[in-house]
Amino acid sequence: MTKTNSNKTLLGLLAALALCSCGGGTSDPASSDTKPDGSEASSSQEAFDPDTPVTIKFWHTMGKQNEDILTGMIREFNKVYPNITVEESSASGSYDDLCSLILSNVSTGNLPTMAFCYPDHVAEYIDRNAVVNMETYVDHELYGFTEEEGKSVDEQGAVRVGAADYVRSFWKEGKEYMKEGLYSVPFAKSTEALFYNKTLFDQNGYEVPKTWDEMWELCRTIRGDYPAKGDDGEYTYYPLGYDSDSNLFITLCEQLGLDYTTNDLTNHDSHFIFNNEGVRGMLTELKGLYDEGLFKTKGTSANSTYTSTKFTSGEIFMSIGSTGGTSYNDTQNFEVGVAVPPTTDLNDPAVISQGPSICFFNRATKAQTTAAWLFYKFISNAQNSVIYGVSTGYQPVRYSSYETPVYERFLEESGADNIFVKVAETSATMFDDYFTSPVFVGSAKARDEVGKVVPSVLMGTKSVNDALNQAMSNCVNYTRE
Repeated sequence: MTKTNSNKTLLGLLAALALCSCGGGTSDPASSDTKPDGSEASSSQEAFDPDTPVTIKFWHTMGKQNEDILTGMIREFNKVYPNITVEESSASGSYDDLCSLILSNVSTGNLPTMAFCYPDHVAEYIDRNAVVNMETYVDHELYGFTEEEGKSVDEQGAVRVGAADYVRSFWKEGKEYMKEGLYSVPFAKSTEALFYNKTLFDQNGYEVPKTWDEMWELCRTIRGDYPAKGDDGEYTYYPLGYDSDSNLFITLCEQLGLDYTTNDLTNHDSHFIFNNEGVRGMLTELKGLYDEGLFKTKGTSANSTYTSTKFTSGEIFMSIGSTGGTSYNDTQNFEVGVAVPPTTDLNDPAVISQGPSICFFNRATKAQTTAAWLFYKFISNAQNSVIYGVSTGYQPVRYSSYETPVYERFLEESGADNIFVKVAETSATMFDDYFTSPVFVGSAKARDEVGKVVPSVLMGTKSVNDALNQAMSNCVNYTRE
C-alpha cells in the first residue's frame, strides 16, 4: 500500500468509527495555580458549566493533514460539549518557534489556553509562572479519567485506568520538572527508528544490526562493497545516516553512561556536565568512524540536508530518524525495512523519547482550563490517540490504544508492507526502553549546543576540546530573552 493510500485508510477509519468521550459536570477542581507574578490565581474565577458557552485556544505546530484529523476530533467533541468552542491554530515554524512565540507573549497575557510543548519549553514557562499544575484534575470526581476513555491490563493482570493507562515514561515526563506537580501531559510521542533499504539488504545478504558494534561492522562491509566516489571526492553511497546530530550525541551519552546534563546541583556546580573525558573519547571515536566514510549526519550533509532525503533517493542505505517523520522515509524506489535503532548493550537498551505534549496556561479562567482539560482527555482517549498516531508515525500514548478496534483494523487494512504498520509494531516493542534527559531552564540550549558540536568535530572545523569548551561556555552563559 502506498503512503497516500495509507493516509486515506486512516482518514476513512476516523470517519467510520465513533470517537468516544465522557460527559462533564458542574463543579471545578481546586487549583493551586499561580499567576505570572507568583500570586495565587483568583478563587472567584467562574467554574465550568456545561450549559454556559466557553472558548478555548489551542496552539500547535500541526501540518495540514494532521490538522484535518484534529478538526474532525473537534467536531466529535462538540457533539458531547456543544458549549465549548475550540479555536485551534498552527504556529508557523518548529516547536522552538512556538516556544519563542509563547514566551514573547507571557508579559502581555496573550496566551493560548493550551499548547503543544516539549519539556525543555515547559521548564521556561514554569520559570515564568505561566503554566498550570494539572494534578488536581487527574483524579477529580467529575473531571478525572474514566474507564470509558481507556482501560488496559498489564502483564500481572492489574487493570490500568486513567494516568496508569498512559505509557509510563510518557506520563512520568510531565512530572519531572524542578517544581513539584504535573505541568505537561502527553499527546503524541515519537522515538527513533532504523529505516533501511530492505531491497538492497536482501540482495546482498546483509543482516540488520542490533548493536553499535554490529552497525560499524556492517558499515565497513558496505563501504567495501560500494567504494565509488564522485568528482568532488565524496562517496557516492553512504552506509548510514543520522537525521539528528543532537540525538546522536545525547543517545550515545545515555547508552554509554556518560554525563550529559543533570538536575543534581548538590554534587555539581552546573546543569551542564558534558565536557568530560568520556564524551571526549566518544567524539574522538565518532570522528574516526566518520573519516572512514561509514556515516553522515544532517549537520555534515551539504545544506544540512536530512539524511532521510538521501535515504529515499538511494544514496544512503540506512537512516536513523524520528518515527514522527515516518512519511519522509517512505519511498516507492525500494522496500523500506524498519527496526529498533542500535544500542550499546542489548541487556540495557536506551532509545530517546520525543514528540509533543500539551501544557495549560494560567492566564485562562478556571472554566477555560477545565474545558481545555476535557478537550485534552478527548483527543488523547484510547481511540483518538491511535487515530492520530498511526496516520503520522507518532505513537499512541495509551496502552489501551493498541487494543482498540481502530488499531486492529489499521493493521488489517493497511497490510504488513505498509511503513506506518512497520513503525507502529516496532515502536510498540520499545515501551520499556525510553529515556528522557533532565529538564531545566537551559536544557534546550544544551541540546542545541551539543548538536553543533557533532558536525564541527566530524568535519574537522574544531577540535574535540575546542568544540566542547565553546558549547559549555555558550550554555553556562545562556540567558533567554
